[in-house]
Amino acid sequence: MSKIAVITKNFPRHFDFIVSLMETGHLACAAMIIDEDNVCSNIDKLNQYYINSEHKFFGNKFNNISRIKTVTFNEGNINSDKLPDFINSTGADLTIIYDVDNINDNTLSLIKNDIWKLTFGYTQYYKGYYCNIHAALNNKSQSICSSLIEFKDNSYNGRIIHQTPANFRQEDTITDAEYRSLRKMMFDMEKIVELYNNNAIKYYENSGGKYYACDNLTINDVEKLIQEKDFLVKNTCDNESINFIKQI
Repeated sequence: MSKIAVITKNFPRHFDFIVSLMETGHLACAAMIIDEDNVCSNIDKLNQYYINSEHKFFGNKFNNISRIKTVTFNEGNINSDKLPDFINSTGADLTIIYDVDNINDNTLSLIKNDIWKLTFGYTQYYKGYYCNIHAALNNKSQSICSSLIEFKDNSYNGRIIHQTPANFRQEDTITDAEYRSLRKMMFDMEKIVELYNNNAIKYYENSGGKYYACDNLTINDVEKLIQEKDFLVKNTCDNESINFIKQI
């Protein structure tokens, strides 16, 4: 039976992800990076959209994970030996990272098991930061999704495992759509982990795709979406059909 470690943060969406892994029966430990401010974006207006969407889809509760071996970190010591030493000491076979973006490649290389990352965006086109927002700016909001990929370094070129599209509603904002896709990924995790435990995961090459750095998204970009398109996903789509990769 495989053991899973998770590296994530400390807000409702993160606790829901931890719980989705606990329900598989394979979660061995959690490394939790303490975020005091729940900042999804340094752009205030966009961050408020994310906070509103989190409340809408994940509520305000912080689940009890006391029965899982847990170590906390701050942003300053995440790249110390403490993180890989903790993961490796649990005998985990698989580490899944969600919403933690500043683990450097050297630290990743010291984690001695498979590493996956849950990231936002259709990685065939968009890699890095704010990928679904960039998709909307490029009139590709039909590609909004969450992607589960292999993650050995910060190139985001690891093979694709599973993608969950948004299936957005007319009243959704882009951040609503993104968190709909995240919630769907959480629902799918139990079956994905079962496939992993049975050595039945299919991996798909992840070639192409432009990398977007954190500072590639500007206040003017966000203002454009809010003012010109009312931040609604339905107004930022062209006619391209998107093929999402699925395990189940």
